[in-house]
Amino acid sequence: MRQIEAVGVISEAIKNDSGVRAIFLKGSMARNDLDDYSDVDFYCIVKDDELEDFLKRQLNYLKQYRPLIYWSEVNFVGPQIVAVFDNGLHFDFYTVTLETLQKTDEIKIIYDPNKLLSDYKAENLTISEDDFINIFDGFTFTLLEFEAAYCRNDLIWASRLASHLSGDLAIILRYLYDKNNAKLGFKRLYKSLDSDLHEKILSAMDLLGPSFLPKGVVQLVEIADEVIEKLPEEISSKINRTFFNYMSNKIKGLK
Repeated sequence: MRQIEAVGVISEAIKNDSGVRAIFLKGSMARNDLDDYSDVDFYCIVKDDELEDFLKRQLNYLKQYRPLIYWSEVNFVGPQIVAVFDNGLHFDFYTVTLETLQKTDEIKIIYDPNKLLSDYKAENLTISEDDFINIFDGFTFTLLEFEAAYCRNDLIWASRLASHLSGDLAIILRYLYDKNNAKLGFKRLYKSLDSDLHEKILSAMDLLGPSFLPKGVVQLVEIADEVIEKLPEEISSKINRTFFNYMSNKIKGLK
């Protein structure tokens, strides 16, 4: 596969760089969940005192694989090049130091001569109980905003708010059915849901466009109704049920 080929070529070029201490992967390649559409999450751990110099060489290492048709520099978890090669492969090249390395997600080690990653233990992507409660109550508040936008016939903004609602609901569902990956929200959510719930989500999201409102949001609320009934008592007792029930009834009454 092109992802494996790209990692091999670029890794071989980088291994000889004096500033490089280790190379590893995250994302689908690290989870052995690779398919034809996967991007590459490629990480280098470099020496602190050679970081700036290495960043100047980073782009040239990418070009060892194939010509680039797009690239940009960002700083998300560290200095990063977002690149697209001429075969369409999306390649994210992250540069970190041992001190700035974030232990999120599983990794696959490519190069680690000094065993710097031998004690790496991935933190899961769950959210706290308090975060869950805040997200659920935020979902309810967005219903209030959606109702106002819909009733004043601002359907473009209402559709955007509906999208926000679906995003919050994705995290809520992930927490319920795949707690350790709650922060991933929509990403591969379908693997965590049974076929019935998956179809309900698909149906609701099909109807979030301006011309179909409020149907899709009504369906999202109905899913949220089901979620509440499945929550542990220690959580369901802490969400603002009064506010949710009020907004649930108002949304279901929209025409």
